[in-house]
Amino acid sequence: MKSSYVRFAALNLIGLLLSGLLFTWIARDGALDFRLAQLFFDPVTHGFPLRISGPLDFWGHTMLKLFTVWILVIAAVVLVVSNWVDALKPWRRALFLFVLMAGCAAFVVQTLKGVSVHSCPWDINTFGGTAQWFPLFGPIGAMSGSGLCWPGGHASGGFAVMAGYFALRDSKPKLARAILWFSLGIGAVMSLVQMARGAHFLSHNLWSMWLVWATCFVIDALMRIILPPARVAR
Repeated sequence: MKSSYVRFAALNLIGLLLSGLLFTWIARDGALDFRLAQLFFDPVTHGFPLRISGPLDFWGHTMLKLFTVWILVIAAVVLVVSNWVDALKPWRRALFLFVLMAGCAAFVVQTLKGVSVHSCPWDINTFGGTAQWFPLFGPIGAMSGSGLCWPGGHASGGFAVMAGYFALRDSKPKLARAILWFSLGIGAVMSLVQMARGAHFLSHNLWSMWLVWATCFVIDALMRIILPPARVAR
């Protein structure tokens, strides 16, 4: 591997380790998560008023989710079409990596969310629900509730777009960085929407971002061995 990639990989490993420790520390007692959730909680009605907000649910939840899904669908379609369109052939490897990494990242997050024992804020007794909160890596509470709320699935759609950064980092560095910032921005917006609705804590979304980045990084490293850029037909 080139020395530039070795440096990139080392920085990623260090960054993932340090951010993982930071996110674990943030979720150790739920203090920050609860403090932010309280900003959107109404103690009078014992609920999150924006949970049933039509515009926020439609534009912030449904439409943003569809937007990120269509990015992946369009990329997959263009990848297939690139087999017959010469102008798209130079983009074939990047498109393939984007679809692969984004799809796998979303799958990882949704799989973990599907077996999670951690409940959403609106299900926790502090916020009008019945479930008991407990630390991410702590003993499961006797009243853990329905679970299925860690990591943040909605935000993962926005963060998954960062697969484009890994796919284009070598060939189109400026475009790759623009995609990275776009992904982080839309992921942050989707995270805020779910926090405002009482659907997720901050730490849920931070771990979603971490898992997406880690998945993309691992796949990118493996594909550099299996399918290096120099061996891709143009």
